[in-house]
Parts: sequence; structure tokens; C-alpha cells
Amino acid sequence: MSDFSRRAVLAGLAAAAAIPPRSGRAAGRLDSLTISGMPATPSVILAHMIESNALAAHADKTRLKVWRTPDQVRAGVVSGEMKVFGIPSYSCANLLNRGAQVRMVNILTWGLLYVMSRDPAIAKIEDLAGRTILQSFRNDAPDLVFRQILRRLGMNAQKDVTLQYVATPTEATQLFLAGKADIAILSEPMATAAQIRGLQAGIAVHRAIDLTEVYGRVNNRPARIPQAGLGVSEEFARERPDLVKAIHESCVASARWVINNPASAGRLGSDYLDLAAPIIERSLPHFRLGVVPAAEARPELEAFFGDLLEMSPDILGGKLPDSRFYWGV
Repeated sequence: MSDFSRRAVLAGLAAAAAIPPRSGRAAGRLDSLTISGMPATPSVILAHMIESNALAAHADKTRLKVWRTPDQVRAGVVSGEMKVFGIPSYSCANLLNRGAQVRMVNILTWGLLYVMSRDPAIAKIEDLAGRTILQSFRNDAPDLVFRQILRRLGMNAQKDVTLQYVATPTEATQLFLAGKADIAILSEPMATAAQIRGLQAGIAVHRAIDLTEVYGRVNNRPARIPQAGLGVSEEFARERPDLVKAIHESCVASARWVINNPASAGRLGSDYLDLAAPIIERSLPHFRLGVVPAAEARPELEAFFGDLLEMSPDILGGKLPDSRFYWGV
């Protein structure tokens, strides 16, 4: 399939993605292009883009490397090593506000947060009162979204629930399945992984609450969170506008393929992500795939960013990003 087997991808996760210097053989053409993908289901879109040679007119060779942690992608972007990268929208805005020259190209996923429960009685946010909830990445957007939902519904995150913070979604899933708590907030694909692994262990795991749906309802907006997509360095966008446009258009085509071929997409994704193909396949319906240019998504991005600023200004670097942040065709 790919010259990047799962083992090769995992071995290279810690390495920063890089775009080599221009080839002198053809003006404007790259010898190779590396795209840095998120360790999540939306990277299946990028994997198909690579496997289908969609960017062959712009680069002799393309490859996908998946970053492991938010700190890794931030360091890669700030250093200039990562030129094209999958990233949460708010992290990209934070980088811009803190001096990194970056732009958001598009949004790929519009909400993939779920309350997972071992207790079938949990069906709405109010049912969480008095319960212990596993949550990862304290003060990151998923945590802020959940705490804002509680606030909108008249609940207090410090008094009405007990948020038990852990380092990563993987750790939250492990503790959840081990019975250390009956409730966990998980994003895709870990939410689906928890269900499948629970089934294998004889544990009933319920997808109790769709937080994207609740978030939209309490804010009088559609059930959409412009959560993550592709970013590029400003230099890359300025020097290679045709390639940036081609990358976005390839995302659109590859997203269509993923939607229409979930089993094949699962198998493809397993070569790049540290997840089994059935987990990726079953997670696809739950991450609200939709490729929208950042300029078109700007109103929804600014609404989302405003909610995050309300909860924790530091997550965006204290302000909304300016107009240059939003790439558009």
C-alpha cells in the first residue's frame, strides 16, 4: 500500500515533518511534500490524498506523518519544520496570536466529542450531577466546551460534578474500561475504541451524550463545532498558492471517498494511525466530516472562539485571530 507502513509511521512520529528545498529540475515543483496529520480519524482524509497521488502535479513524492502530541505539532510549526499540518482550529489561532506566521486552510471535522457511560441511566447532562467524570487535557477545548455547557445549563463544574483529569484520552479510556469511573468524555476515535474494547471485555459502553449537539443547543446554534482542520505556514501559502488550493480541493475529493468507502477507509487509516481498521471504520459516522474553507467557516469559527475566550482567554492567546488567519478559495 504505502511505503509508510504502520511500523514506519509509529517510528517516525517523533520526527518533525519537513518540506525539502525546491527541486531545480522544474520550477515550482517539489521533490517531496510531507503533510503532518493529527492522531485522529480526520487523518484518513489525508491518507487517501497521499495514496491516490492527488498532488502529483505539484510534488514528485508526498507522504503523511502523524504527530503524537499537541506540544509536538506546536514545536514543529513554530520552528518552521511543519509547513502543512492537521491541527485543532483554536491551536492554530493561538499560534498566530503568539507570533507564528500561520493560516487556517479549512475545517475537516465539525464535532467529535461524546460522553461515554457504563451506566445506561445517563442520557442527558443533568444526569451527570454528583458523578465522577474522566477528562483529559485540562483547560483544552474539549474541557472548556464541556464546562461551558454545564454553565449554560446552570450547573457548576466545581460543585455539581467531579472532573477527574488525566493526561491523555488513551489513559481516560483505560481507566474507564477498568471501572475507575463510570463516565468519560472522549473524542473520536477513542469513543468508538472504548465501545469496541468494552464489547470484547464484556462491558456495556454507551454513547450517552453527543456534546456537539448539546453545545449547539445551549448556544442557539446548529450542532457543529469547527474543531480541527488543516493549517499552513504563511510562507508556504504565499509562495505556493496553487499547491495550497490543490491540497484543499484534494481534501474535498478524499472526504467524499471516505464517506462512500468506510471499510476501505478503515483499512487505509490503520496503516497510519495506531488503531485497528474496524475502530476507524466505525468511528467515521461520528466525527461530522465536512471540508469547508476557513474563510467560509469564519463566522462559525469566531463564534466557537468567542465561547473559548469566555472560558479561558489564554487558549487563543487572548483575542480572536485577525482576517489573515482565514484562507479561502
